[in-house]
Parts: sequence; structure tokens; C-alpha cells
Amino acid sequence: MSRLLLGAVAAAVLGLGIAGQAQAADKKVFAVVPKALGVPFYADAEKGCKEEAAKIGAECLFTGPAQLDDAEQARIVRDLITKKVAGIAIAPNNPDSISSVISAALAKNIPVVTFDSDAPKSKRIAFIGTNNEAGGVSAGEAFAKALPNGGNYAVITGGLSAANLNDRIKGFKSKLGGSFKEVSGSPFPCNDDSSTAVQLIQDILAKNPNIDGIFFAGGWPMFAPEAYTRALKNKAADLKSGKFVIVSFDTLPSQIKLLKEGYATTLVGQRPTSMGTDSIDQLDKLTKGEKVPPVTDTGVDIVDSSNVDKFTAGK
Repeated sequence: MSRLLLGAVAAAVLGLGIAGQAQAADKKVFAVVPKALGVPFYADAEKGCKEEAAKIGAECLFTGPAQLDDAEQARIVRDLITKKVAGIAIAPNNPDSISSVISAALAKNIPVVTFDSDAPKSKRIAFIGTNNEAGGVSAGEAFAKALPNGGNYAVITGGLSAANLNDRIKGFKSKLGGSFKEVSGSPFPCNDDSSTAVQLIQDILAKNPNIDGIFFAGGWPMFAPEAYTRALKNKAADLKSGKFVIVSFDTLPSQIKLLKEGYATTLVGQRPTSMGTDSIDQLDKLTKGEKVPPVTDTGVDIVDSSNVDKFTAGK
């Protein structure tokens, strides 16, 4: 091959490389920030955001704190602003602690939406997720139906400052009449940690042997199914016969299996994949100057023994 031809080939390859770099540089990067990485619920949100980003030729950067940490979540968002991402979707753990960094992102013309958990008093442009109070109402209705004569109950939540969880608890309690009594110390925070949530179950049952039911504002204890069933060993027969009630948010595979085995009464399923998909879709529209709805309700699924097989087939 002549030197002239070699030079032409080298130039062409170099040109392709430069073009490829330019194309990569033009790719929009949308950041999706959950409350904490490693929480099974957010795995589907990550799946949804990455699939949608691939469809539109963008990138989903799924990043967040290793565990619930208000300051770390805010630091990560500030870092994303510095990196000049195209848009940010965030699930605030504490709405008050994240408001200032949301304002900082918008000041740099970086659109911000919230998903799963909202920060309605911030300057976020839109919220994508469950109507948490309405979902809590559905949980409360299921709980009251399962215990028509009322009884003593406890609530396990994630972080005490999490607005979405507090909305669920508010909705849940709104459907319980005067025949229900919440045990001392409830709601009990597990900080979105499965091991802590399982330990809370053990502690609650030990201190309240006559308790009639527990509401999980999120599915944390059921994400560790073996430990969960061990914690409920002394209540398993009552749970399966309907004398003891557990109503929980979320419908992850481990939870569906536990429900089929009689270790839960009712599950209130969210749609995290849609949260991830819609977050990318709406951020992309905002970067193009298009409008998005201020609130997108991704809906819930109410699952119990009557429809669990159909629901599983539908998944």
C-alpha cells in the first residue's frame, strides 16, 4: 500500500474517531438519584431509566448515596451540577434538605424533576410517582377489611423525615376507625435497611405479643425473605389463618412469593420501572423546551391471595 493511500486511510480513521468523540460529547446525560443505592425497589427504576435513555440516544447516570444520608444526597446533586448533566431526577429523602440544591441546578439551566418521593415546596418542575397518600388509603382499607373488629397495630417506615412515607402513613391511618390502636413507639424507622426492618419485627412482636397487625410503608423486611419468615415464626399460623395481618407497600418478586406462601395479607404495588422511564422522557422534553405535567401518577396495584397468580402472570 502506498504512503499516499496509507495517509488517506489514517486520515479517514482519525476523522471517524473525532466524529465519534463529537457524537459522544453531544449525547445527553440525565442523572437519576434515588434515596440510596442498593435498595431493591430502585433496581426497576434504574432499569426503566436506562432502557428509555438508550431508546432516545441518551445516557442514564444512576447514582446516589450508599445509604440514607441527606447531606450526601445533596453533595451528589451539587457534583452533578458541576458535571453539567442535561437534567436531574431525584427521589428526595428529606425534601427540606434538598430544596437549595434543586434551586442551584435550575439556576444553571439544568431541569429537575422528582420521582418516588416529592419535594413540593422546592422549585422542582414536576413529580413522577405514586400518589402516596392515596396508596396509603388503599393499604388502610385492606388492613381494616382484614381486621373488621379493629386491634393493635404497628407501622414500620424508612426514614422519619421521608415525605412520601409519611404521606402513606397518613393515608393508611385515615381508614382506621376508633377500634384500632397504634402501639407505643410506632412508627418504627428502619432507614431503608432490610436487616434493621427484620429486627424491628422481632422487637415489635416481643414487646407486643397480642398485636394484631403490622403495616410496612415500604417492603424492606420482605427483601430479606429467609430472615423475614424466621422473624414471623411465632405468628406464621395466625398470619396464614387471617388472625394476624400484614399489609405492605411494593410488589417485588420476593414479596409476591411470600404472599403466595401466606406470609403477607395484601401488597400495594408501585410501578418503579415507569418512574424511571417517565423521568428520562420528561427531562428530555424539558431540555427541548417542551412542557410536562406537574404531577404524573404512575398508579398502584393491589395484590392479595385472590389475584396474586394473575398478577404474577401479568408481570
